[in-house]
Amino acid sequence: MAAEPFINNNVRFRQLAGYLAAKTPAGKLPGRQHIDPSELADLAPHIVLIDVAPQETGKLRYRVRLMGTEVVEMMGKDLTGKYVGEVLPGPAADQLAHLYGNVLLTRAPQYRTGKFERPGREHVGYERVAFPLASDGENVDMLMLIFNRRLGESATGNGGR
Repeated sequence: MAAEPFINNNVRFRQLAGYLAAKTPAGKLPGRQHIDPSELADLAPHIVLIDVAPQETGKLRYRVRLMGTEVVEMMGKDLTGKYVGEVLPGPAADQLAHLYGNVLLTRAPQYRTGKFERPGREHVGYERVAFPLASDGENVDMLMLIFNRRLGESATGNGGR
């Protein structure tokens, strides 16, 4: 989903988008090397970094490099170091890989809403934007996601949003 209107309506999303735009070389995508974590200290709990890991088969895998503390709390577990296919059932992993693949193809931020399903606990609604990062400025090799908890949503999804 096109992210621009959603970025403009959320202070965290807007802050990260502005930061990345300021770090982006002309005509290129920003890369991890352009980001100074100390400059994003207030956003760090809400950020997830995903490595794009090409396989010999040509298929891509997505590995969680870093998971901010607020995202860990929302999800109920820390997935740092894990591949998407290791932690989600087949169809959910395939859907997430498809969404991440769209960011790679379009090289544009992507907005999404959803729920972290936490067995035995209330599910947590979220919204997030995935930003593409490219160490060579062209080919996306990492995704930077920023999450925001959606307040007022019930476990059944009838929170009115």
